[in-house]
Amino acid sequence: MGWQDRSYYRDSSRGSGNPLMWLLSGTVPLFTVFGIRVQAHASLVLYIALVLLFGLGPGFTWQDRLQSMGVLFGVVLLHEFGHCFAARWVRGEANEIVMHPLGGLALAQPPRRPWPTFVTVAGGPAVNVLICLVCGVALYALSGWVPWDPFRFQPIGAFHSWLDVYRYAFWIYQISWMLLIFNLMPIFPLDGGQLLQSMLWPKFGYYKSMNFSLITGIVGSILAIAYGLATGSMMMVVLFGFFLVGNINGRRQLLAEGPWGFQDEDGPDYSSSLYTSTATAPKHKKLNKRVVRRAQKREADERAEREKVDAILSKVSHEGMQSLTWWERRALRRATERQRKRDLDLKAEMTRKGF
Repeated sequence: MGWQDRSYYRDSSRGSGNPLMWLLSGTVPLFTVFGIRVQAHASLVLYIALVLLFGLGPGFTWQDRLQSMGVLFGVVLLHEFGHCFAARWVRGEANEIVMHPLGGLALAQPPRRPWPTFVTVAGGPAVNVLICLVCGVALYALSGWVPWDPFRFQPIGAFHSWLDVYRYAFWIYQISWMLLIFNLMPIFPLDGGQLLQSMLWPKFGYYKSMNFSLITGIVGSILAIAYGLATGSMMMVVLFGFFLVGNINGRRQLLAEGPWGFQDEDGPDYSSSLYTSTATAPKHKKLNKRVVRRAQKREADERAEREKVDAILSKVSHEGMQSLTWWERRALRRATERQRKRDLDLKAEMTRKGF
């Protein structure tokens, strides 16, 4: 049995029994729709509970709390469906969503090329743009006013009815507008950071574009932390502190893997020239040495990949699939695809030889 066929690779329901670990990486299964399984991250459950208990600040009623949290869940869900449907539109796969307070995680797998990746990432913000346009027009038609500050929530008057169209339009617009601006910040893995990487990818290649995106994320996180300290926003400091650590660790892993680890993402294999025969004998001997070195490196890479996959699967078996970082998910997905490709190549070769 291959590692990709083991039960603990496919089953992500198992997790750590530690409550603190559950708060960091645990999920609550909700429902499945359009073939997409939707789960709520523990942080979303905690955030909604805290808001319902303690409110949004002075002037907000308990009706505001219920409406805002319901709208937050709906807007985040629509945003993630935007990613999923965009991935399917470019002939990728998308079968799972994990909901977070400031945007979810759509486990979408577009073809590993710049344009499909760009379309998949842009699908989420496009949904927010559409929501803001519709609700903004409704707000202006009802009151002649549209709030432009995405991060300044304010009370909207006394509650009169659960069917008050203006209140729903306000909450939907304000939350969608906030999520749109937040997600478009050029800090990986926010949508803005991924859009930046996918736009640079065709010109500079996957490795350099990802490196630039992670450096931009590090700088952006530091600036946001400094702003949070200056304004006394500890939530902002903590949030962008996580982003800072994630971008630093991501860049370390990127540099450790090196440019050769990303040839699949950049289309043609530019090392193919090493296999082209030449006319003169000396060059042919030099080519053979290169081929040997290349084969040795490929064998070492495959061995390192197997060790990495075993370590990741061990983590899955103990803490669940949701404990994996973006880079670990990517490594697992790439290893799965490479193994399947090797199996198909072997089957084709055996068929060709008549086995």
